[in-house]
Amino acid sequence: MISLTSYAAQTILLASLLLIFAGRKQKIDVFIGFVVAFWVIAVIAIYYRYGADQINFYSNDQVFHWRLLNYYLPNEGIPLRMGEVLSWRYPVILPAYFISKVGFDGILLLKFSQLVYLVLIYETGKRFLVQHNLKVRYWHIVFFAGPTLIIMSSLALRDIALAFFFMTSIIGKNPSLRIIGFLATALLRPHLAVALLFGFLASMAFKSVKNRLFIPILTFATVGAYILGAYMYRFGATIKDGVPLESPYEIFSQLKITRWGANFIGLQFLTLGETVVSASISTLFLSRLIFFDTFLIPISFLIILLLQSKWDHIRITTYFTFIFFYGQISDTDWNSSRQNIPFFVMMGLVAIVGIEARKASREELVA
Repeated sequence: MISLTSYAAQTILLASLLLIFAGRKQKIDVFIGFVVAFWVIAVIAIYYRYGADQINFYSNDQVFHWRLLNYYLPNEGIPLRMGEVLSWRYPVILPAYFISKVGFDGILLLKFSQLVYLVLIYETGKRFLVQHNLKVRYWHIVFFAGPTLIIMSSLALRDIALAFFFMTSIIGKNPSLRIIGFLATALLRPHLAVALLFGFLASMAFKSVKNRLFIPILTFATVGAYILGAYMYRFGATIKDGVPLESPYEIFSQLKITRWGANFIGLQFLTLGETVVSASISTLFLSRLIFFDTFLIPISFLIILLLQSKWDHIRITTYFTFIFFYGQISDTDWNSSRQNIPFFVMMGLVAIVGIEARKASREELVA
């Protein structure tokens, strides 16, 4: 365990390097400055409060990452066996592991990587909105780089990196970047990559659907995506872990359908037991005052979709990826808000474009 002074010095140094890099061509963006300042305070505060036990704070995924950095990689090297490649989260772990050799704390480097990916999400989201002839406003930022992502950047997890690679695979500037985004997604969360592939295929299939058939075909395709996702999870578990192939349990039960709806609006904790969610229901409800984007984004996304008679490639891909992904996790207790973070970014961007388009249409009617 390093001292608080050393840890704080490393934190400030990394934050300063990011600010220097971000401001090398233009004045530092106000949002980036705010996020970096928050990150420094939050990261130091967590270490001050928990010390080496910070890896047990919020999620035990941080413990797994600590073990990778301090035990598995030093003792076993970098295995290229399929099991390790798909479970050791190389896109975020390896950069932190190699840079830690010069003296930086490994867990701190993982936290810093999440901050970097948050800044990349912000810049990519801005570019996307400009491409849609939109001037970026502060309320827009809540929809693709809001409080959930900002706070999660202070933890040594993979979720913000995953969100960046997920969005890159859909709206990357060129095919090469989209392929890299997809491959990185596969290495960080393989079943999400399978869902994303299904979303791409669904988007291609819907290009030939006529307007008058769109709603009925969409309805049947939604149910089909959910069922196929549930079966694909079982199939994947059989291939990866060698467990016997079984049918998913009660995928259309009241509990599963309730979870589906709760997941859309960020209230999935209401459908999970105490063994999954340790905090009280009242505490989780109050937390939504801070993490309001967990329900604002999916609700806005769904409303925008329902108000449109025809969906573009991005909307179809995002929607069907989410439905297929939810089918995959419907037989597990993993459907936390963290699972939805990659979707928040794309859902939020789709919602912004839809909201602004409807505002422009109303203004034209008034004029």
